[in-house]
Amino acid sequence: MTQPRILLISYSDLKNDPRVRRQIDWLSGDGWLIDTLGLGAHPASSVDAHFALLQQAPWVRSRLGSALIYGGLPAQSRFQFLMLDRIPNELLTKIAAADYDCIVFEDYDFLPLLTRRRIFTPAALDRQIHLDMHEYRDPRLKLVSIRRVLTDRYYRWRRSLIGHHAIDTRTTVASRIAELYVDDFGVELPKLVRNSPPREDLIPSAVSEENITLAFHGMASWARGFKEIFAALPHIDKRFSMTFMLTGNPSVISQVKELAHPFGERVMFVDPVPMTDVPSRINEFDLEIIFYQPTAVNLEFSLPNKFFEAIQARMGVIIGQSPMMAQIVDEFGVGVVVPGWTADQLAATINGLTAERIRALKDAAHRAADVLNAEAEGSIFLNAIDEYRNKNDGSARRTR
Repeated sequence: MTQPRILLISYSDLKNDPRVRRQIDWLSGDGWLIDTLGLGAHPASSVDAHFALLQQAPWVRSRLGSALIYGGLPAQSRFQFLMLDRIPNELLTKIAAADYDCIVFEDYDFLPLLTRRRIFTPAALDRQIHLDMHEYRDPRLKLVSIRRVLTDRYYRWRRSLIGHHAIDTRTTVASRIAELYVDDFGVELPKLVRNSPPREDLIPSAVSEENITLAFHGMASWARGFKEIFAALPHIDKRFSMTFMLTGNPSVISQVKELAHPFGERVMFVDPVPMTDVPSRINEFDLEIIFYQPTAVNLEFSLPNKFFEAIQARMGVIIGQSPMMAQIVDEFGVGVVVPGWTADQLAATINGLTAERIRALKDAAHRAADVLNAEAEGSIFLNAIDEYRNKNDGSARRTR
């Protein structure tokens, strides 16, 4: 039997995109031949052909070109210059020839390809098309800048394609986000594939009565609760220290370090590590703080990588009233939920934790790590694809 071939399409650097990298591992282990389209270098040895997105044409990047594209062109033309022209012709030819048994769109950035009949020919549309939504695309974005005003129509057009009739199967990251997509587009409820990393063979680190270690690891963004953490620190018992392991915007990292300066050695910074090494690196810490104010839908219903990485690291978690995380905290007993969104409430919650209680949280994370891992999530992702292929094997596909 010929091995099935799949194409993953993502507007990200695949080598550093944990969700896509996990999909590559799952599909490779399931016997798929894998091609990819995205930013950056060849992402993994298990990927057969990687098609790197080309640079935009110089005129597109110029000030005049940008003004023309964002200010005057219809959506289809805008997609042509911003995205389509960056895809190698070799790959477009392979799609049109139906060389792939399945094509996975990672988020909505390239969904306008489905409207191009020279690319998605009848033969290409006769193969499975899967959409994996990494977050919720909100239809109610506030028009807070000139750029947002100019891109709003284009954003809404691409977003509308999430409900495109050619898409056969869908997955997303959290149950409430799945429900929102059903409400918005009337599609079948997407299957849930959470952002859990592979299971790590770790044990909880020891908890010291005198030095309990709090941590935050991940993207440096003000939406991640940094201001609340620093406002809480003066009111948190001296037995707690704080460590940051930050990635992303150097300017924000620098500003966070400025906030930390008055606290001396009580607040520390460590260098980031490759994403595959994160759980083992943070295993030495006791509690991960994930305090995301619900200022946007994705923050309100967030179920981030770092939450599951902390559990694999056998850490307890301190979260705000984020319902998707709270469900797991309640089910597995791996953390505590702060009863409000103020710095005082965060400090009071932390101060109420004894070393004995923290050991219990870490032991609960140790047990949960056997369930909340990429191996378990991978079977859901593969079933979403394989069940559809098996159901339609040997039968005529519906008219697109």
